[in-house]
Amino acid sequence: MPDQVPDWRDTEYARTGLTLTLHRAGRRQKTQVLTYRDQPDGRRALLVVLDWPRPTIRMTWVLWDPDRMSLLYSEHHVPAAAEADKQDGDVAIAGDDMLDCFDDRPVSYWPHRAVEVRVGGRWHEGGLRAHFNGPGGRSVAWVQPRFYEPAWQALISFSRYYVWDPATIRFRDAADS
Repeated sequence: MPDQVPDWRDTEYARTGLTLTLHRAGRRQKTQVLTYRDQPDGRRALLVVLDWPRPTIRMTWVLWDPDRMSLLYSEHHVPAAAEADKQDGDVAIAGDDMLDCFDDRPVSYWPHRAVEVRVGGRWHEGGLRAHFNGPGGRSVAWVQPRFYEPAWQALISFSRYYVWDPATIRFRDAADS
C-alpha cells in the first residue's frame, strides 16, 4: 500500500469515474475511487473514502479484490475493451437524436431486470435500469452491461444509454420478454 494518503486538496478533483462497492463483515458500501496505482508486487491499490468501521469519513487505500469488491464506470464516455471491436448487429449508443425520449417519466426497473446486450459481436450480461419512451415508438434503455476488463482482470459494469432494439438487447428470462 502507498505510505501515505494524499492531502484531500490534492484528490478533490481527481475522480476516475469509478464507483467501488466494498463487501466487508456483512456490510456493503459504495464509494468513488479517487485514484488508483499499481503496487510493485502487481496488486492494485485504490484510494477511496470509507465511513466504517466507525462512522467517520476518511480517505484510505484498499487493495483491489474482485471477490469482495465490484466496480462500476458511472461516466458514460469511458470506453470498455469489448466496445473497441465494433461489429455489425451490435447495440447502438443513443445519440442526441434520441433526446426527446427523455421528456416523459421513465419505466424504472428496481434494482434492475436481467438483460443481455450485443457488443463486439458477443452477448454480455447486464441490468436494465430504466426504459425511456419517445414519440413514434422510439425508446432508450439505460443498461449497465458487464464487460471483462483485462486491466482489472474482472468483470466491470458500465453505465450506457442504448437505442432499444430487441435484436441487440434481450431479456435473459424468456418470460420477461
